[in-house]
Amino acid sequence: MNSATGGLTRRSALTGGLGLAAGALLAACSEPDATAAGATGELVLGVNLELTGTGSTFGKLQEQALKVGADEINSVGIPYGEGRLYIRLVVKDNGGTAATAMQHAKDLIEQDRVSAIIGGATVETARAIISVAEPGKVPFLCLNSGDDMTVPLPNRKFVYQLGPNASDVAAVMGREIRKLGLEKVAVLATTDGHGDAGVRALPRAMLASGHEIVDTVRLPRSGRAYGSAAARIADADAEAVIVWAQAPVSAAAVAALRSAGYTGKVFLDAGAGADETLNGPNRRAMEGAYVVHPAVLAGAPTVATTPSGRAQRTFIYRYIQQYGSFTGFAPYGADALTLMATAARRAVSTDPQRLRGRLEGGPIEGVSGAYAFQPISHGGLEADALAPFIVRQNAWVRLS
Repeated sequence: MNSATGGLTRRSALTGGLGLAAGALLAACSEPDATAAGATGELVLGVNLELTGTGSTFGKLQEQALKVGADEINSVGIPYGEGRLYIRLVVKDNGGTAATAMQHAKDLIEQDRVSAIIGGATVETARAIISVAEPGKVPFLCLNSGDDMTVPLPNRKFVYQLGPNASDVAAVMGREIRKLGLEKVAVLATTDGHGDAGVRALPRAMLASGHEIVDTVRLPRSGRAYGSAAARIADADAEAVIVWAQAPVSAAAVAALRSAGYTGKVFLDAGAGADETLNGPNRRAMEGAYVVHPAVLAGAPTVATTPSGRAQRTFIYRYIQQYGSFTGFAPYGADALTLMATAARRAVSTDPQRLRGRLEGGPIEGVSGAYAFQPISHGGLEADALAPFIVRQNAWVRLS
């Protein structure tokens, strides 16, 4: 399914906060800019997402986040010298396959002439997009948490990762497991780029927090037949099991562990933070499980006194207005729009190469947290945005 979204429906403003990106952009207008552009125009951004197939659980959620974010930014426009820019999204479904993602990236650059590409909910599609965006010198804002998206940096000058770094997630897990007084840890990870990132990050984090990894098992690629892998983990004499997988596999793996007789603590990475984890067929198995995720998983803050807090609250209210409910996921898609809008305002340009440089012009607050891209670092979400949660009565409850 290919579609183009231009001039997205403008929603009436909700009370109780500044706009998702508008407040941050307007507040930044006091900074000196280049010679005023003056004209009203478009910032055309390509969206290359898994709307069907592998990764569609997150792909669809990010598409919704992008629509909410674009509506909000377009309600006031992007300050652009003496004029305004308005976002137009060109959305393409890569079906969760690398070959399709690669072809869409080529089309977005060569035919649609986009200023940047947003997408890659899975590591595999993101790598395909990188192979086109990097030589094409078009910024690619990658939405997953693969640990090799932005390295080696000399070969990733146009790639920026928005998902949290696997090493940061693993470090928070280590601290929480230590608080519980547990020592022996087993790892159950998917056999894909997402699982690879966790398997590489966890040994160092567990060693630093004083834990022993007694076994690491990879989930089979085919279907949901996870019984054998879960049984091996259940026999590993582990006090805590870390499941490193994206939804909906996350909850299916936890259910398999419980069916195999494992009764200990279960920890999940941010890939589990999707609606289906708590609402899907394996929701009962999730009771008591821990997850490390950006704090926005908890929903709208009761008191919003900071720009990021107000942005979170406004995003969640608008999301509920458009889609009926918000059960928590990281809105990296909306943050990608904020990043590109800020870069365009800074550069007073929609040229991809000029936008790339302005992404590194200082920290930018998003809904998920802060991004501080630098010439020596292109990813991901700042570590202080992460928080531990526990599932209680089918809800994410943040731990102190």
